[in-house]
Amino acid sequence: PAAALAAAPISPEAKDVLEHQLNSIFTLYETMGGSVAVFQNGQVTYTYTFGRRYLGGGDVTPDSLFQCGSISKLVGNIGLMQLLERQNIPLDADVGELLGIPLRHPEYPDLPITLRQLMTHTAALDDSYTYHDGLDGEGRNLQEMFSGERVKGCFLPGVKPGTKSVYSNLGGGLIGCLIEQLSGQTLDAYMKENVFDPLGITAAYQPGLLPADAPLCDLYQMPKMWVTKSLRQERDYYTLPDPLNHYYLTAGKLVISAQDLCKLLIVLCDGGVYGDARILSEAAALEMRTLQNDRWSVSCESGRGLFMNIYTDIQVEGRTLYGHGGKAHGMLCAAYFDPTDRTGVVMLTNGCNDDRMYNGVGLVGRTVLSLCYEHIIDPA
Repeated sequence: PAAALAAAPISPEAKDVLEHQLNSIFTLYETMGGSVAVFQNGQVTYTYTFGRRYLGGGDVTPDSLFQCGSISKLVGNIGLMQLLERQNIPLDADVGELLGIPLRHPEYPDLPITLRQLMTHTAALDDSYTYHDGLDGEGRNLQEMFSGERVKGCFLPGVKPGTKSVYSNLGGGLIGCLIEQLSGQTLDAYMKENVFDPLGITAAYQPGLLPADAPLCDLYQMPKMWVTKSLRQERDYYTLPDPLNHYYLTAGKLVISAQDLCKLLIVLCDGGVYGDARILSEAAALEMRTLQNDRWSVSCESGRGLFMNIYTDIQVEGRTLYGHGGKAHGMLCAAYFDPTDRTGVVMLTNGCNDDRMYNGVGLVGRTVLSLCYEHIIDPA
C-alpha cells in the first residue's frame, strides 16, 4: 500500500457539528448504544460513541464490543482466504469434497458446489428449518442435513448452482466449518492466532472466550428496550473443532469493537496489510473485492465480491464502497471502505429502530456513513 499519510485532523468546530448530527441521528432512531470509527490512510483517525452498553448503566466507549451480525461473514472469509492460499486450494474447489460430505443440489447431482459460489451467495442454498434449528442448538450435523430427503430443504428448487444470487446465512456459516476442517483448530482459535492477535484485535465468535472484564454490549429490541440477547451472560464456549456441527457462528456471531473492525477493513483496503502485519496476499485481498459476475463457476451477475457487498451511490453518494452490513436481534451495523482514497467507516449499534431501509441498506447506517464522509473525509 501507499505510505501512510497523516490525515488532516477534524477541526473542533467541524467535530462539534458532526457530533451534534450523529447524536441527533442516533436519538431519532431510538438507539440504545452506538460506536463509530473512521479510518484514513491506514489509521483510525476518529471515534464517536453514543448511549449505553446495557439498560441501567455502562456507557459505550471506543473499545466496547458489539455483536456485528453478517459482517461476521466478511471477517470469517479473511481467515478462510488465508487458509486457501496456504494450502493452494482454488476458489472453484468443491466445498463438499473439502468438508467430506455429499454437498450436492438434488436436482443437479453432478454439479459441485464451489467456494466461489458459496462466497457470492450463488450456491442455491436455502436457509431451511433445519438450519434454523441449528441456530437454536437443536440442529443436525451437515452430513445429516445434506443427506436423504432433508437435502431438498437445503437448496432452492429449480435453481442451478452458480446461476442466481440468493442470500444465504447457511452459506455464510459454512465458512467456519471450512476453517475448522482445513486448520484442525476451532474457528475462534484459528482466527485469534492468525488474524486477530497479529492485528492487536480483541474479538471472538463466542463471547465466553473474551476477557471477563471485556466491555460487552447486550442486544435490544428498540424502542421497547427488550433484551434480545445478553452477551454479558454468554460464558459457555466450545474448545474442540467440530466442522460438521459448527455452522452457526460465522453467519453472524462475531463480537468486536468498531475501531478493531476498522483494522480488518484496512487489511482489505490496503492489499492485505495493516501496519507491519500481512494477513492476506495482495491478490487475495483484491479478489475479495473483485466483482464476481460471470467469473469461473459463477455464471450469473452476482453483483458482489467474495462475501463482500459492492455499492455505488447507495451508502454514500458519489462513491463505490466495499464491505458488509449486519442486522439481527434488533441491532444494525455497517462496515464499508473506499480503496481509491483508502478511507472507511464502521458503525455498530446494540439496538435501534432498524426497520427503515434504503435500497437494501439500513437508513441509520447510510446516514452515519454519509455524515462521516461529508465532515471528516470530504470536508468542504
